[in-house]
Amino acid sequence: MKSNVIEITVSGKTGSGKSEVLEVISNALFSHYGVGVNITGSTCTGAIEEARETGQTANYKNSVFVLFEQNVSGQLTVHTPRAQGLPQLRKEQG
Repeated sequence: MKSNVIEITVSGKTGSGKSEVLEVISNALFSHYGVGVNITGSTCTGAIEEARETGQTANYKNSVFVLFEQNVSGQLTVHTPRAQGLPQLRKEQG
């Protein structure tokens, strides 16, 4: 059986909450797909609690999550997220 590999990379400054975000994503994948989901790499177990203790969290009003999709040829697709009742950031027109 051929594997369908989807790579998720989280990047940001030191102390920005990357490990916390990886654990949030991991928990969301388990919640959505069930315990049979195959997650490899860094799942950062315990990072949510550590972020609460250290303050190195992405849970701030000024945190911006930039989401995009990239296919194997390198083409990027930007998706507009549908936040539940939250205002969306708008691209500045220049």
